[in-house]
Amino acid sequence: MFIGRDKRRRRGASRRAVSSAPRRVPLRPLAWLAGAGALLYGLVWAGGELARPGTLPLRTAQLHGEFLQVTPAAIRAVLARFAHQGFVYVDTAEVQRGVEALPWIRTASVYRVWPDTLRVEFTEQRAVARWKGGGLVNRDGELFTPPPASYPPDLPLLHAAPEHAPELVRRYREIARILAPLRLAVATLEMDRRRSWRLELDNGITLLLGREGESYQRLLRFVQTYDRVLAGRVDQIEQIDLRYTNGFAVRWREDAGRPGEEAEELNNV
Repeated sequence: MFIGRDKRRRRGASRRAVSSAPRRVPLRPLAWLAGAGALLYGLVWAGGELARPGTLPLRTAQLHGEFLQVTPAAIRAVLARFAHQGFVYVDTAEVQRGVEALPWIRTASVYRVWPDTLRVEFTEQRAVARWKGGGLVNRDGELFTPPPASYPPDLPLLHAAPEHAPELVRRYREIARILAPLRLAVATLEMDRRRSWRLELDNGITLLLGREGESYQRLLRFVQTYDRVLAGRVDQIEQIDLRYTNGFAVRWREDAGRPGEEAEELNNV
């Protein structure tokens, strides 16, 4: 009995000795964690420093496009409004909208070029004609409104409902091509609500072409007879009505020396 109790005491003491021994904590994971934290902090700090406009300021602008109506100074003035944002945080979409707001700019794209440059690629509007309701119209029939003082000279005048602008531009270019051999140009082209066409030439003669369906053939009839019948009397002609099946009617100017005769129908010409 005495001997067994002493053994139990020694075993208990041994267990207490083992349990009270210090535990080893692995240092490698802690080192990795500390390193990751330091790296993250460094990245955040570096990102903050790079984002500061003073660290990476915008210094240069690259402008790529054909300067016809727009000046480099006008585009650089837009870019200057965003220079305070710095290279990292500059809002390129906002810069693009600012450039495209310039009267003669049609499209623009803006890119960052490391480390301090904004690259702007742009296309200008190409005016085809003046629009009677105000502004200009481009090759695709899109209306835009630059300052009137910047309008190119000698542009023809187009007139119709605004939604018909693309159709009017297409028709103008077609008519200009047909008239080119006669060395005549379009001064005014109109389409009314009934889709009836009226054309004024640069020599002052007005052509009534009528509805769209037959207006093309009527214009060809005018072209085919112009040199033979009309060219020698241009100064006397005010208007030519081509809305006839086999010919056209001429209205002479009041000072043309033909008193009392307002129109003359030329058949089978």
